Amino acid sequence: MDFAEAQKEALGCVKCGLCHSRTQVVFGEGPLNSELFIVGEAPGFNEDKEGRPFQGASGMLFDRLLDSIGLGRGKVYSTTLVKCRPPGSPPRSPRPSEVSHCRAYLMSQISAVDPKVVLALGEMASRILTGKKDPLSRIRGRAIPLDGRYIVPTFSLVKALYVPADRDMLVSDFSRLPELLEAERPSTYDTLNVLATPSADREPIQPGLW
Repeated sequence: MDFAEAQKEALGCVKCGLCHSRTQVVFGEGPLNSELFIVGEAPGFNEDKEGRPFQGASGMLFDRLLDSIGLGRGKVYSTTLVKCRPPGSPPRSPRPSEVSHCRAYLMSQISAVDPKVVLALGEMASRILTGKKDPLSRIRGRAIPLDGRYIVPTFSLVKALYVPADRDMLVSDFSRLPELLEAERPSTYDTLNVLATPSADREPIQPGLW
């Protein structure tokens, strides 16, 4: 399924029960030649209302994180594992069957964009995109070579909003993205720990930004 076909099908999709809890489909947005592809878990209330990924308080944090590495929304492709808002307030996590129904859409997006780096936000996105069952605390911040690109698992925006320690690590993980975007595409499946760079060589994070 190519990108245009996937988008057309997703916008009218009724494959699972999430079609009953959505206001509109949140397919994703961004340039199809972006080297950075960011995947969250599912649309929430604000995303469902606006029809765009990463809105509301999470979206504000998202924008500030991108600004901190010299990128804006117009330079990255962003989407979620499932394209419809799960029910509940706050929404529940998507079920494996719901993620499975949307998998073809996500794969079409990744194939069309062909990014160098895929940032997986949260436990579920990290497991789906890396194929690893390790807890996120063990693999976050690592660039995992897969299919000619780096998959970088990290914390979700929602969790980072409420847990300062997780937010600090999310900021740190974002700060390593520029070096991966400048690197050559991986040719092996070895795991590169992007946190291995000596702290003295890292650019300082501006205090008070978060």
